[in-house]
Amino acid sequence: MPTWAPLNDDPITGDSIPVAFLELEGRTVELRTGFAGAAPPANPQEGQVWVDTAQSPYRVLRYLRIDAGPASWQPVGPLSRLPASINADPSIVDDRLAPFEFKGLRVENRAALPAASPLNSGLLVYRVGDGEVWLADLPVSGGWKGLLSVTPMGSFDTVELALEGDLGNDAVNPPTKSRKGALEGWLFDDVAEKRTLAFIVPRNWQGASDLRLRIFQVLGQAQLAGDDIEWTGEVRTLIPGQERVAKAATPLADAVTDIGADVEGIDDGGGPHLTELVIDHDDPANPVSAGCLVLATVRRKTVGGAGKAGGTVVFRADLAYAQRPRHERA
Repeated sequence: MPTWAPLNDDPITGDSIPVAFLELEGRTVELRTGFAGAAPPANPQEGQVWVDTAQSPYRVLRYLRIDAGPASWQPVGPLSRLPASINADPSIVDDRLAPFEFKGLRVENRAALPAASPLNSGLLVYRVGDGEVWLADLPVSGGWKGLLSVTPMGSFDTVELALEGDLGNDAVNPPTKSRKGALEGWLFDDVAEKRTLAFIVPRNWQGASDLRLRIFQVLGQAQLAGDDIEWTGEVRTLIPGQERVAKAATPLADAVTDIGADVEGIDDGGGPHLTELVIDHDDPANPVSAGCLVLATVRRKTVGGAGKAGGTVVFRADLAYAQRPRHERA
């Protein structure tokens, strides 16, 4: 509430009656701008504040015109105190460095995504059914765009495996250096030809899912529609400092790629075609662990014959694996 200096009522030196009346009128106007009670004040003037004591907690309203409409009581907000200091420490044991402003600030949790519209552009939703975070991106993508996967098998990372040089080629039956157009790689055109791909399992591997060894290749010659490219091999996993490279290997499950019927895909140099070999992460003889060395020796199971593709030129190989939810690289 406003405060004023007392009027001087001395009959000789005090305020004159006109001055006193004008001062009282001004003070009356100021008083009308602040009022508390269970019912709104009568004859409110625009800008007047009313604390509605009939509500629990009290509500603050102001007599205002909104969007050129008539003046009415508009809520300003609840009048209450927080029960405690707000804390935005994301740790459940409150061990992060201060300051933090909110105890549980998070994106909106929903069972399903609402319809995308211009009115919810920019809305962030955590879909509780599968742990996906989505952004309403109507102006750009025309709907919802997935931002982050936190499902164990829904987020794959890749590591390219080296194919340069002879290192890794079998000493007796190596594949042949070959070129198809702009691509250079290794021609596998005999079932005896082998190459060993060596890699360290990344530290951000999810830890409970199989690794995928992906082989990218083009045809060494024209093939018939529907011919299959077949690969097989074996794998060893070695814990550094504890195991030898002579450790017994585990056979890899055969992998098959149907080359399809597209003319460009079945012609000489056609493709590219992808074959994926699965490395069993919990094989008892060669289990996978983060940081372990993996030696995967691959070869063609079949080359030519009825329904089987002939030689292929491998120009890229990589490891694909499910990563931990935080998505960090290692």
